[in-house]
Amino acid sequence: MENAGEEYVPRVFALVQEGWEDERPEVVAYGLTLPGGQAATVGADGRGHGLWNSARSAARRLRSDLVWFGDEGG
Repeated sequence: MENAGEEYVPRVFALVQEGWEDERPEVVAYGLTLPGGQAATVGADGRGHGLWNSARSAARRLRSDLVWFGDEGG
């Protein structure tokens, strides 16, 4: 942790891929940020998981849009 005096609060996100023409966007994974800045993801179908350098890194590698959950925005 960077600031030992501060409590770490994880952030939850989804990775979403845009659909083709008339298709709806699809959530491909859900994720959680980790204390060191890394992120962990699990596929939306419950299969597969990943450990990434960051949430943005996961989005780039999976060619997805990063959508943050919660009040803080992105």
